[in-house]
Amino acid sequence: MRLPDPHRSRAVFIGVGGYRHLPQLRGVHAGAAELRNVLTDERYGSLAPRHSLLVPENAGREEIGRTLATAAGEAEDLLLVYFAGHGIYLNELYLTFADTRSEEVRFTGMEYRVVADLVRDSDASSKIVILDCCYSGRALAQRMSAVTDLAAEVDIEGAAILTSAPPNRSSNVLDGERYPAYTLRLLDALRNGIPGAPELLNITALHRHVRRAAKAQGLPEPQALSHLSLDELGLVRNRAVQPQLPAAAEPKPTAAEPFPKDPAPGTRTPTQPPAPAPPKAGPAALEEIARSAKSAQPAERAQAYQQLLGEIAAGRVHPGQIHPGPARPQPQPSQAEAPHKGLRAALTFGLHLAYGPLMAFFVVAVVHDLVAGDTTRSPLGTTGYVVAGVVLMAVAAVFVGLTEFAVLPRNKTFSSAGVGSFLAGVGSVLAVDLNFWPLAISAIAVGGCIGIIRALRRSVSTT
Repeated sequence: MRLPDPHRSRAVFIGVGGYRHLPQLRGVHAGAAELRNVLTDERYGSLAPRHSLLVPENAGREEIGRTLATAAGEAEDLLLVYFAGHGIYLNELYLTFADTRSEEVRFTGMEYRVVADLVRDSDASSKIVILDCCYSGRALAQRMSAVTDLAAEVDIEGAAILTSAPPNRSSNVLDGERYPAYTLRLLDALRNGIPGAPELLNITALHRHVRRAAKAQGLPEPQALSHLSLDELGLVRNRAVQPQLPAAAEPKPTAAEPFPKDPAPGTRTPTQPPAPAPPKAGPAALEEIARSAKSAQPAERAQAYQQLLGEIAAGRVHPGQIHPGPARPQPQPSQAEAPHKGLRAALTFGLHLAYGPLMAFFVVAVVHDLVAGDTTRSPLGTTGYVVAGVVLMAVAAVFVGLTEFAVLPRNKTFSSAGVGSFLAGVGSVLAVDLNFWPLAISAIAVGGCIGIIRALRRSVSTT
């Protein structure tokens, strides 16, 4: 298990409680801020503060959409999106903002599927969406009817969705509590740790802990859908795992210690004699666990896993003694992957630029063949062709700009490079001639425009 790379990860925290046209929600923005603080904690967290953005509480749809698009475009390792506030269901789930009106939610709120599309299209290897709002479970229920939804692609995209409530239940802010009920219990697990859990807490461990706490107190049962690969990604270090130190070096609680808590059961205090060191597990015990872990029966594999966790918790087995077999290789980040990823991205971009003019050539040739009877013609100088070509090139420029600035949705197949170069290629052929050089110039122009726009976006996001 590993922690995400803080330099290649991005996180967006949205907490809206100060509504102007909807009921106020107590502690929602403060809860989002506290969640950001915990995940960016220098000692226990995993995210970089400069790459973890807390959106202003009064932000509107346009600002939040631009922020999400920027984070999704920059993330390479982990992309995390957290939203807390009112959720409204009108045939689909809508996330609301400070200026949202219930009667105009389609225009002043944001459809969850817009967020799902941005997250799904990101190049991040791991993607996590956390929703603490009413009807948040609809984000999972929609997968039955919308094949483009993020939930429908969890198994192939390596994503996870955590929701505070089932599809038809509301979320709560309990009397006497500072934050929304789901966020508070998630913060409790992050700040105090989970006894018996591994040193790094992943999404599965956090969800199970929060779900047990919610059910025990009669709260709506949180929902989750997670890809198996995220079991190998920790979000924070488990504060409940205490290092075994000599008596003289045992740390004493200080005022500066973050998130103080009661000592775990069995922890030695200064008035107690030192506990004897637990016996080490011998090779025979480890071999028995290893044999059970390779069993064809799921129950035996699960029992072996629980037994191994118990041995580690008791101190009889050190994680360094465990050598994973070749059957389940663990993905490790490598510096050698970066050039290959950049090369793949460059080749994909060039391919999109190339197939646009190629399609433009065939379209113009076929249409002209149907109209004129052949696929060759002399240079066109008529006003109609020239005007149509200039208009199409202008449309291509507008399309590329809107797509690159995330106003229009961007698809990996029908990308801004492919569609833009196709439109520009048709325009250049109509305005000039059906030759190679107008098509090549149109593709080069579109690629240059996209490069300039992306450079401007990157310079703006880093300032």
